[in-house]
Amino acid sequence: MTRERKNLVKKQKKPFKYFLNKIFKSVFYLVLALLIVFLIYFIENSTLLKPNVSWEIKGELQTQAYEYNELIKPLLKNKYFLNLSQIKNKLGENPWISNVEVERIFWNRIRIKLEKHDIAMRFGTEGYISSRGILFKPNLTINSEKPIGKVSEKEIKQFYFDFTIYQSILEPVQISLFERTSIDELTLDNNIKVILGYQKQNERLELFVKSFDKLKKYPKIKTRGIFDMRYPNGFALSYSPL
Repeated sequence: MTRERKNLVKKQKKPFKYFLNKIFKSVFYLVLALLIVFLIYFIENSTLLKPNVSWEIKGELQTQAYEYNELIKPLLKNKYFLNLSQIKNKLGENPWISNVEVERIFWNRIRIKLEKHDIAMRFGTEGYISSRGILFKPNLTINSEKPIGKVSEKEIKQFYFDFTIYQSILEPVQISLFERTSIDELTLDNNIKVILGYQKQNERLELFVKSFDKLKKYPKIKTRGIFDMRYPNGFALSYSPL
């Protein structure tokens, strides 16, 4: 039998340029992948995107900024996203801080403004009262020569306001202790005590100033006097024990 011959189509050889393009593409994608890996590594290890914080601290009790840096350090770990609200709330937990403002200057650059409580009075031995009439109780107390206030925490605002009025009437004599129970009682820095009662306190204190000015020439009154101003037409005078 005669064998049938199959006519096979000869495959054309691919030109060299085709292989060259294929190699070029492979090399290009490899270089691109390496470049991306390098960029990721560079960004992760570079300080270029590291969060940068500038501080403005207002207040007489200046604390080094690095202490606040430590406070918010856990919130700065994600350099791609800084949550300003979390930073503000975290700083606001510090009992010495009265106000916090956090502002984004650039993507990873922020400015933080802190206003610290000043000490206008000591609240017994438990804390302090600021010049805004705000009670704050830090974990760490400091030595202070400010006047002592004793009052219910619910009355702090009005108490401090009344203190400023009393102090303005007494100038230049300073109040060292102001106690408010059912009545107002002051101890001055010269050890004089003034009982004002629960009404007409300003009028009574003005009367004390006039009366004491006339009587301060007597040593016993000047150093140990107790003025009870709760009388309608005058006051009662007694003395602290030696």
